[in-house]
Amino acid sequence: MNYRILIILAIIMLNIADSFSQTYATDLESFSTMGKQSEILQSGIEEVLYVKNGKGLLHHMWFGGGFDGIDNTVIRVYVDDEKEPSIEMKMSEGFANAFNSNNNFQSSSIIGKTGSKGGVYNTFKIPYGKKIKITAQNKEIRGKSGQYFWWILRGTSNMPLTINGVTLPENARMKLHKVEDKLVYAYAEFDLCDTKKDGLLYMVYMQGEAAEPNKIYKKEWYKLSFLEACVRAYVGGTKEPVFLSSGLEDYFLGTYYFQSGRFANDLAGLTYFDKENAKFAGYRIHDRDPFYFKNGLRLTCRAGETWPEKNNIKLHDAPNSKFTTYTWVYEW
Repeated sequence: MNYRILIILAIIMLNIADSFSQTYATDLESFSTMGKQSEILQSGIEEVLYVKNGKGLLHHMWFGGGFDGIDNTVIRVYVDDEKEPSIEMKMSEGFANAFNSNNNFQSSSIIGKTGSKGGVYNTFKIPYGKKIKITAQNKEIRGKSGQYFWWILRGTSNMPLTINGVTLPENARMKLHKVEDKLVYAYAEFDLCDTKKDGLLYMVYMQGEAAEPNKIYKKEWYKLSFLEACVRAYVGGTKEPVFLSSGLEDYFLGTYYFQSGRFANDLAGLTYFDKENAKFAGYRIHDRDPFYFKNGLRLTCRAGETWPEKNNIKLHDAPNSKFTTYTWVYEW
């Protein structure tokens, strides 16, 4: 058999393999479900909103309701055979709504809040291989009637997971890593996530605040100097970080301690800012700005920062700070 025949056979085999690997529109089937003015949450227990068998993507969530405490509703997503959910989030932090505020119109195509209460949504692509189950629970309103709840859940069966034009491995799954109300001493470093797998950093939501309200500063703006912190990525167990920002507000695409105030777009948003009390919340999305890693990722931040060009002197007078972070990662 000559080389020309071998080349032709190789091309034929590649075309056959490619035809098996492709997903066509005829393979796809959309699903959608809703709940309208339901009192399901008054039970106080974890209630099932929807179960879908097979494989595919969940790619839209929306939740609404006007009662006090709706932001403390916990949404859980169980993928395949999970006993513990890989995604467990409050309707506040899970949708970039900080400090249970009534802020609205903080919107991007991926995450946002369009109502003064409720009206939160995301279009995260959450893959599953066998089954996906979505639940809701609010222990605070147990037994209270009239706490009406609305929801919309939508997805597509057999749809491959594609992020910014790149198809991720079939075994890729979304994992939510959380840090909640963590007190971080001035200039100390803390983990946002620590995984040993390969993957893609998808999104970081953070809310932070100065935790020393009675501290006296040489300059009033020093109480915001915890925002000098650089976001660091330690990939594959290395001790030397890759820097993802030159400061904390820079990571969220702000400047000068967010002096221009709130904003929201498809890359980042400042969804809450209280300069007087030194509190902020923001999200940063990495689908168009991908950060891939192999053999693990430890993502960290600090409460304040040092200046490497000046013998690592401490910048300004950073306070002890408190952080809550939701870090969304695709792992495989």
